[in-house]
Amino acid sequence: MYPINLILDNKPCVVLGGGHVALRKVKGLLEAKAKVTVISPQIVEGLAKLVETKSIIWQKKCYEQGDLTDFILAICAIGNEEVNAQVQKEANQKKVILNVVDRLEFCDFALPAKIRRGDLLVTFSTNGKSPALSRYLRCKMEREFDETYANWLDKLVQLRKEAIEKLPTSDDREIFWRSALSDDVMELVRAKKYDEAEASIRDAISGFRA
Repeated sequence: MYPINLILDNKPCVVLGGGHVALRKVKGLLEAKAKVTVISPQIVEGLAKLVETKSIIWQKKCYEQGDLTDFILAICAIGNEEVNAQVQKEANQKKVILNVVDRLEFCDFALPAKIRRGDLLVTFSTNGKSPALSRYLRCKMEREFDETYANWLDKLVQLRKEAIEKLPTSDDREIFWRSALSDDVMELVRAKKYDEAEASIRDAISGFRA
């Protein structure tokens, strides 16, 4: 498995199924800013509310061959082995990346447990072998990854731009950031002394020599 974070901004994605598992998958896709369609003859209340607010599109029907047309990603949360096989066949034919809930052998990707704080996304994956362990690790780490790092990330955006202007090559920038984000700087961040942390990074940018 190759670890990547897909950029799904306004990309068409489909969730097959209308139960509570499907609802969780839909919420994850919406967090990633995907354009979500749900295909299911019935949907739970949480999905119905998303339909009412026009957050998702609902096709009130059972899955049929051809329903994956025009989507780049599909999640199947139906729980029927025959349907799983049909969906996998169509996904392979149309080059749609597919996740089938609880059936790793049908999947092109596994969905990790995640902690999201603004633009900061921390994931925990067991390659689909034990989602329960991924969830446990996420719960253990949620207190560690509070809003502190998300706030620092917002400040790093400008610092990164300044580093790009000062340091001409990607190799220079990689060397710089490995040393600039030191334990001392991150201690300032954890103490929410963002101004001091910023000043330290800017001094490092000014004094950097490859």
